[in-house]
Amino acid sequence: MTFEIDINGRVKKVSVEPLGANGPSSDRVRVIVDGQAREVRVASTELGLALLFDDGRSVDAALTERAAGEWFVQLPKVDISASVNGRRFGHGRRGAAVKGDQRVLAPMPGRIVRVLVRAGDAVAAGQPLVVVEAMKMENELKSPRAGRVKEVSVSEGASIEAGRLLVVVE
Repeated sequence: MTFEIDINGRVKKVSVEPLGANGPSSDRVRVIVDGQAREVRVASTELGLALLFDDGRSVDAALTERAAGEWFVQLPKVDISASVNGRRFGHGRRGAAVKGDQRVLAPMPGRIVRVLVRAGDAVAAGQPLVVVEAMKMENELKSPRAGRVKEVSVSEGASIEAGRLLVVVE
């Protein structure tokens, strides 16, 4: 399977090929990003995926789908907004504007540490909106686009489940 991923305006061509005797049902894959290949074992987790490399490293990724082809990906040290096959879903390739109300959802269960905006506040694309503590780590959830905060549906100290609506940006 080959597709394009637009990560913060940079388009990457990605191919994923199953490996091993089990074919497509195998958990081992070869991932090729812009011509550079890596073999990795992929495991589903409650929050998304765990990528297990042959050298013993592992990377957990929490995934939240925002709209068709639009994903919010949380990695250990960075949050990424990604568009998969943007042309297929009608999103532009570089610097595409996200249109309509954008719902920021909790990518994992946790606790609200800080709410950084109020309804009516103007926000920039990538501006932190809410800080969620999960698995003893604080995660800033950022605005997917510039706009105005339409709704904040959580308060500091609240426990939240994965998928809970936190903020709406219009």
